[in-house]
Amino acid sequence: MLWLYLTEFALAVMFVACQFAWPTWLRLFEQPPDLAVILLVVVGLTRGPLEGCWAGLVTALTVSSLGSTPLGGLFVSHMGAGTTLGLLGGRIFPEHLPVAMGVTATAVLVMGVVELLFLPPPSVGPWLAAILSQAVLSGLVAAPLFVVLRQLMHYLLPPAQRRV
Repeated sequence: MLWLYLTEFALAVMFVACQFAWPTWLRLFEQPPDLAVILLVVVGLTRGPLEGCWAGLVTALTVSSLGSTPLGGLFVSHMGAGTTLGLLGGRIFPEHLPVAMGVTATAVLVMGVVELLFLPPPSVGPWLAAILSQAVLSGLVAAPLFVVLRQLMHYLLPPAQRRV
C-alpha cells in the first residue's frame, strides 16, 4: 500500500512539472491542461475517498510548490474534489472513458470556481475564457492518461484487493 502512495506522490510531481512545462504551441488559448486534476480524478474515481483526499493533498502541495497559487484555495478545492470523486466513484461508471473526460472537465471548472473565491482575478472575462479552455483541453487530454493511469492504479493494488 505504501508503494501506491509513493507512486501517487511521484506522479503528482511529474504531472505538475509537465503541466507547467507544457509547450505553448499545444496550449488552448494559452492554457495548458490541468494534469494534476486528471491524476486527481483517476485516483478519486478508482481508489475511493481516502485515497482521493490523499491525492488532493499531494496535488495541492505540488501545484503550490511549483506554481504561484496560494495553498488555501488549493487545499479546499483539490482535497474536496478528491474526496467527492472518491465517494462518487462507485456510482457514476468510472471505467467509461467519456464519463472520465466529462468528470475531468467538470472538476476543472468547479475547482476553478472554488479557487476564485480565495484569489479573485482583476477581471472575470479573461479568467472565464481561461478556465473554460483549460477545462476543454483537460477533458481531451484525460482520455489517454485515464487509460494508462487506471491500469497503473490497478497494478499497484495488493493482489487481494484487485478486481478481475
